[in-house]
Amino acid sequence: MNQYNYRNRSKRDLYAHQGTGDMNISQTQYNLGQSRKTLNWTLLVMVVVDVAFFFYGMMAYTGHNTSADTWRAFIFLALVVVTLRLLRRRLRR
Repeated sequence: MNQYNYRNRSKRDLYAHQGTGDMNISQTQYNLGQSRKTLNWTLLVMVVVDVAFFFYGMMAYTGHNTSADTWRAFIFLALVVVTLRLLRRRLRR
């Protein structure tokens, strides 16, 4: 019986044996250096996009109660949420 184990979110190994017989365990190796590098670049790009969209929204602001201003604000807040989630993920690794 072959079993492949993957880490869960708590970084603990998972083992489960169903049936009888020997169990061969194969652990996957993660290249954390590469994933951190990719995450760092992704985070950097998201911060640049956030700043660029903030200045775009600031320059395009009309001052009137239009739906375009509301959509720009919503998109900016969504970008900030995604960036903060990426930052949280980066800090937890």
